[in-house]
Amino acid sequence: MPDSPLYTYSDTTPAKRVITDIISLIDPTDAPLVDALGGLDGGSSKFRLVNGKGPMVEWLEDTHLTLADSIDGSITSTATTITMHDASPFQEGDILIIGSEYVWVSSVALSTQILTVTRAFDGTTNASAADDAAVTILGMAREEGDESDDVMFSDVTAGTNYTQIFHKEIKVSRSLQQRAQYGIADEFQYQQSKAVPDLMRRLDKWAHYSKAATAHASGVGGAFGGYQAFVTTNKLSGSTLAKSQFDNAVLSCYNAGGAGGLMGFVPPALYQKLTAFYDSSVFLRVDRTVDTVGMDIKKILTPYGEVSLVMDRWCVSSVIPLINPKDAGFITYYPFTFEPLAKTGDYERGQVVGEFTFVLRNQKSHALLTNCS
Repeated sequence: MPDSPLYTYSDTTPAKRVITDIISLIDPTDAPLVDALGGLDGGSSKFRLVNGKGPMVEWLEDTHLTLADSIDGSITSTATTITMHDASPFQEGDILIIGSEYVWVSSVALSTQILTVTRAFDGTTNASAADDAAVTILGMAREEGDESDDVMFSDVTAGTNYTQIFHKEIKVSRSLQQRAQYGIADEFQYQQSKAVPDLMRRLDKWAHYSKAATAHASGVGGAFGGYQAFVTTNKLSGSTLAKSQFDNAVLSCYNAGGAGGLMGFVPPALYQKLTAFYDSSVFLRVDRTVDTVGMDIKKILTPYGEVSLVMDRWCVSSVIPLINPKDAGFITYYPFTFEPLAKTGDYERGQVVGEFTFVLRNQKSHALLTNCS
């Protein structure tokens, strides 16, 4: 006779499994950069691409002539000619500042890069200047009745990027497809549903890490360049991250002509450090609540414009990009699409394929904080 009572650990009768009828996935599937810039085809409306679609996209950019150059060789306090590294931005009538002295330009010789000037203009004092001293245009004062002068013009340039193919095959045996499973009504459909989120992770992460665009070629997959491939002017080393460095990165965009409205994509560890700079009553405007503690800072208002913060787990761990969403976005060449594949065995088979690229124009309106820790 068995012992009484009968215990679960002594019962040899086969028991039904106590198991959930749902499968939980812990792996992250978010794509913050893609979402923040308007989705997988958010760039199409921003950049007004024409002539259909192709594996390479181009966008046109132009700039105004610079308002600054530097002296090629030192000048004395009485010199009336100044040799520039590049005299093309200047024309007759320009008012320049060298150090604290203003000078007025009476003629420009592009063939020799020489400016002829009137010194100590507007009541300033003559001063010598060293080699490579900065020369900046302050304004213009043309002579009355003067003849028109030739000036230089900037050229329109074309930025280029390539599309990139993302692919995942789904392959399930006929036997597994027929099998009753907990949490899965249809194995093939279940695997298909996992494909796009998995590929989105790869796409978002590549946009952070890519440093150059790779053209399509025999034996080589074409790859789009991410923001690191295009942002070259406003690159600042963050070293040990400080509030001043973040502000200076925003300032660099402003000085280059940016109009604010930046988005900062921040890796989790640096997000905690960055928001800590502002996590005090000195910087914060706080709505009082009685049941919530802690801070989740979403925007930072600097003197040079507002920056919206986006925590992105796929960021390079030491890089904080400041992106102007008006001038950046993804473009869909071919959307993620499922299509069945021919079978040569005892299984169901298909693939999910999509092709996309990334566009970033006016690179001076963006910035990169690199080597942050």
